[in-house]
Amino acid sequence: MNLKMPKIPKDVHYIFMYDPTNPREKQWSLVHYVCVKSAVKNIEPENVYLYCENEPTGPWWELTKPLLTIRRTSPVKEIFGNPITHPAHEADVIRLEVLLKYGGIYLDIDVLVHKSFDDLLNYPTVMGLESTSIDGGIPNAVLLSEPESSFLRNWYEEYRWFRGRGKEAFWNEHSVLLPARLATKFPDSIRVLDQQAFFWPGWDKKGLKKIYGPSSNNERALYANHLWESKVWDHHLEHLTPGRVRRGESQFHRWCLPFLDGLPDDYGIPTSLELAARRSRMQASMFQKIKSWPSTQIWALGSRILSSDTKQLLKRRFFKRLQNGKGKDE
Repeated sequence: MNLKMPKIPKDVHYIFMYDPTNPREKQWSLVHYVCVKSAVKNIEPENVYLYCENEPTGPWWELTKPLLTIRRTSPVKEIFGNPITHPAHEADVIRLEVLLKYGGIYLDIDVLVHKSFDDLLNYPTVMGLESTSIDGGIPNAVLLSEPESSFLRNWYEEYRWFRGRGKEAFWNEHSVLLPARLATKFPDSIRVLDQQAFFWPGWDKKGLKKIYGPSSNNERALYANHLWESKVWDHHLEHLTPGRVRRGESQFHRWCLPFLDGLPDDYGIPTSLELAARRSRMQASMFQKIKSWPSTQIWALGSRILSSDTKQLLKRRFFKRLQNGKGKDE
């Protein structure tokens, strides 16, 4: 009797782009520990690898480290002569190179796994839709592939015209939109799952509320939930403790609970320095947002927080600039 051998190795790969010299850098947190634990429990991988240049630090990293093997990687600053200037794009390239060489299951570190992936391992490449239609793209946050898969090789070759420079018009061109186009062009080289597999609920306001808002429903994706870390880090994930999870009422809190047994409520509680770094990051983020506001909106904000004397002084200067045509909105 001939049994069909799995094409995709049962190894899990993670990437963590961490700069220890940046006080505003995201730290290894409870959510990352829980996500790795969920993959170990439900996928039962033969190996778990973390690719990084600088090893994470902190109490949650100390709990996670025994679960995986570190593979040091060098920064990726160009591909086919095209510059790579953002860490997310570095990670995009590294995951393709890793899976082309070794094959396996790549997961973003904010992907929480609910069940085994065994029934997906006989395909050459597996990805999932971000929305209900392929027009919404296929994110690379969850990516399963055999070594030297033709789909990944075609994808990698498309980096010859890579033009992303950060969070701008081409931000997700190669990581989300391009794999959708390639899946349409080469349908036999990939199994594309619907949104329910990995990316439901989505990252819009309604979707995030289903994950992080109070809920009595047991709604979740089929295989794993991408937790949209970049959208909710400051409000829901940074400095999370077991106590806060146990007191929480959201789907996310319920998903995390089984992986925190035996840990005290205050495990990993942030230091005053970490809290100061968080405030600094939030202030910087708010400043960047305010810079894009029209001048009338900026003035309205100032009117709420400034003293009456300062308001009058700024008001005179503000309207003088408007009269001179220097403060008009575009």
